[in-house]
Order: sequence, then C-alpha cells, then structure tokens
Amino acid sequence: MRLGIPTSKSLFLWRLSSFDLFWAILAPFLALGLRDPTLLEFDANAGVIPHSYQYAALTVAFAIPAFLFFRINEGMSRFFAIDDFRAVVAATLVIVAGTSATLFIINRLEGVPRSTPLIYGLVLASGLLGGRTVAMLSRMEPEFFRDDSAQSRMRRVILVGVDRFASLVVKLTDCQQPRTTQVVAALDARERLRGRTINGVKIVGGPADLEAVIEEYRVHGVDVDEVWLADNATTRSEMALIEQQCRSLGVRASAISQALNLTQRHEPNFREASVEPSMVAPHVSYFRVKRLLDLAAAAILSIVLAPIAFVIAGLTYFDVGAPVIFWQRRIGRGGREFLLFKFRTYQALYNKKGEMETNEARLSWIGKAVRATRLDEIPQLYNILRGDMSLIGPRPLLPVDQPDDPSSRLLVRPGVTGWAQVNGGTLVSTDEKDALDIWYIHHASPILDIKIIVRTLRIVFRGENKQHDAIATAVTWREKARQIDQRLFGDDALTTAEVDI
Repeated sequence: MRLGIPTSKSLFLWRLSSFDLFWAILAPFLALGLRDPTLLEFDANAGVIPHSYQYAALTVAFAIPAFLFFRINEGMSRFFAIDDFRAVVAATLVIVAGTSATLFIINRLEGVPRSTPLIYGLVLASGLLGGRTVAMLSRMEPEFFRDDSAQSRMRRVILVGVDRFASLVVKLTDCQQPRTTQVVAALDARERLRGRTINGVKIVGGPADLEAVIEEYRVHGVDVDEVWLADNATTRSEMALIEQQCRSLGVRASAISQALNLTQRHEPNFREASVEPSMVAPHVSYFRVKRLLDLAAAAILSIVLAPIAFVIAGLTYFDVGAPVIFWQRRIGRGGREFLLFKFRTYQALYNKKGEMETNEARLSWIGKAVRATRLDEIPQLYNILRGDMSLIGPRPLLPVDQPDDPSSRLLVRPGVTGWAQVNGGTLVSTDEKDALDIWYIHHASPILDIKIIVRTLRIVFRGENKQHDAIATAVTWREKARQIDQRLFGDDALTTAEVDI
C-alpha cells in the first residue's frame, strides 16, 4: 500500500511513460489477434468502424486515466517493488472491467468474443510487468564492472539463522557501493536447508558447526571477521553458545539488528511507559459497551454522510488539489500510534517558489468553511471502525503535544469530538483542555455523551464558546484526584475507605 508523503516538497505529478502509452495502444490489437486474426481485418470501403477496433479504442480511452490514477509510472524501473506490481495489476483490472461493462451496455459486446477481455488483461499486464523487468535487469551493474580493489579490507561475515530478514541482509550487502561487507556462508539448524542457498550464499551447516566452518574457511585463506545472528531464528541457548565460541576464536558476534544499528532507540518516552494505577479509574464497563455503540454509529454515519463526503472531496480537490485526504500520526489508547485521517483544508506548506507560507495564506474560504462545520473530520469514521478512535473522547494529540503526564488520557480511545471541544475547543489552553479530557474520562456516561453530541451540533451552527464553569470544575477535580493518587501510592498511603472525591 502506498502511503502519502507528509511534505509539500514531494511533488504530486501526473506521469505517463511513452512505453506504457505504446503498450496500451498495442495490447488490444495483440489480444484480438491472439483470439482470432480475422478480428483485425479492416474494410475501409465499408464506412463503419469494426466492433473490434471500437473495443481497442475504448481500452485505450480507459487505460490512460487508469495509468494516471494508479500512478503506475511513479515507481522507478530499476527499483520495481511489490507496491508497483499491485498498482499495475489494479490498473489492469479496472481497465478490463470498465471497458467490458461499457461495451456491454452499448452493444452487448457485439462482434467481440467474450474471452477477449480476459486475453487483453493478460497481455496488458504481462507487457507492463515484462517491460519493467527488462528495464530493471538492463540497469543492473554486471559483476565484472564492480570495484574489487578493496577486497583485502572487506569484512567477511557468517550468518547464523536463515529467515526473510537475513535474506534481505545478504542482498543489501551485495548492493552496497563501494562494498565493505561480504556474507560468505550461512548456518541454520534445519536439516532440510543444508546445501541450499539464500540469495547466492550457501547454507553449509548448522549452528553447532560454526567453529569448524570458521577454521575451514581460514585454511582456505578466508578470515571470518564477524558472525551475525538472525534475531528470530536462533534460541537464547544457541546464541549464548555461539557467543562463547566466537570469543574463543577472536571473532565478533552480534545480532543482525545490532550490526546494522537497527535497534530500538534507548531514550525513554511516554509511549514506552506503562499507565500508572489510580483509584480514580474510568468506568471500564461503560467503555466496553461504548465500543459497540461506536461501531454502530460509525457504520450508520458512513452511509448517511457518504454524499456529503463526496462533495467535500470534490471541493477539496478543487481548492487544494490531490491528494484530498490528509493524515497525521497521533497517539491513541495505551500510547499506541495510529494514522488520523481528515480532508485537507490547507494549501501546501511551501509555494512553487520554495517559500514557506503562513497558515492564514494557506487556508482559503472553502477550507475555513469545511473546518468550521467540522466536515473535515468525516474520514475519521474509518478510524472508529478500525478501533483507533471513539466517537466521543479526548482528542488525539501529536507526540510533541502530549502533556507531561499523559497516562490518564491514554486510558481510553481518543474521540472525534469530546468534552474539551464543546467547552471551548481552540479557545481553551492546553492545560485546560487536558483537565477537561481527564474529567470526561472519569465521568463518562450515556447522558454525558448525548450532551456532548448536542453541543457539538450547536457548535457547527453557532461556533465555539468558552465555558468557564465547566473548565473550573475540571481543573479543580483533576488537582484533587492527583492529590489523592499521591497519598494513595506515595509514602503516606491511605486506605481505600479514606478516599472520597
């Protein structure tokens, strides 16, 4: 799946290669010829375009917008990947289905055998993929062109444990320019893999054979410098034994992730911290029922708001261009990151001259209207169905905007709207918003949720209004709850019977 790039420095261009255009024109005629060569006969004196040629013209008319929509030419042929393969297949299916359906409606595929669309789809996809494969192979650097002057300084590595990641590591070291590392052999505990190769590297034995293999390679003039252990392909006991053998042989041993510096970052952050216990806990039973209500509400709203969503998508495309969906990485329940979706309302951060624009300049009157009515939040119904969000709850924040102690707000799923939004929204400070969210988490109920929904609809038509009484109540309650938590879990702990807030 292609993921949108969160920067205006990445250009969104419509590209169509000359090869793809050529093949889109040629493929229908090849398919017709393979099905029946007589379909290619053309009588200029008949005064009527044959149905087979009408079919060919229609496929070209569908192919060009499909190629542009699925952006099949964005992938560089030298680095053709699985996402590019999926884009080609998806475009082919759309072209075949669209052409067949259109022609069936017009003339019920008269004059064109029913098997022709299938043959055409195979020919089109094969040509597109084949052309990319040839382009990729033609750009591969031959082995004899590589610089081997640094062979004596190259690190020699033995892999212990074979998995998909280890296979990619072999390919990675082989593609490095200038090359500094060579995987000379692989070991694996599975007998059935002995003698086979992993991206050209022979699996010569099992982990128990490591010392013998290193000594044998040394006899043949190949000094092994390091041993890399696959993260998930070796047990702890095997790793301990291998590390002991390597120390005795003077060979460095490390996990592949450590050797490539792909380990997790060491500095702690709030996402790694567990939520602290609190006597002032949310109503867990209600939030379980609330999830079922969220699913039902999101499903119904997705259907009801679908026409409005299409209109907003059209306005967004007209106003700010493609893509129409904007995403941000936010923090949800338990500190789990997820992608929050919205309709775009802002122009690109940088203009065509490369100059940074202000937020005021980036927001048009269409964007202001969409944001004021909260219609840009419609795509978050998908977040609710996925389980990332709830219809009502604390608004999800960016990682950099999290409060010093986010544990309370991360107890529940974030919401599309919430208590902080209906009591001031953008008019309240960060601290006040945090207090309102925490107050809601610990006082959530069906009646309160209904009140939030009613106030949200009122804001859509009347705008935001800061509710000072609700803010003062939430701030006071939060401070009192923190004091109780400190007394309960601090040095001078109280008993449960002494707690009353």
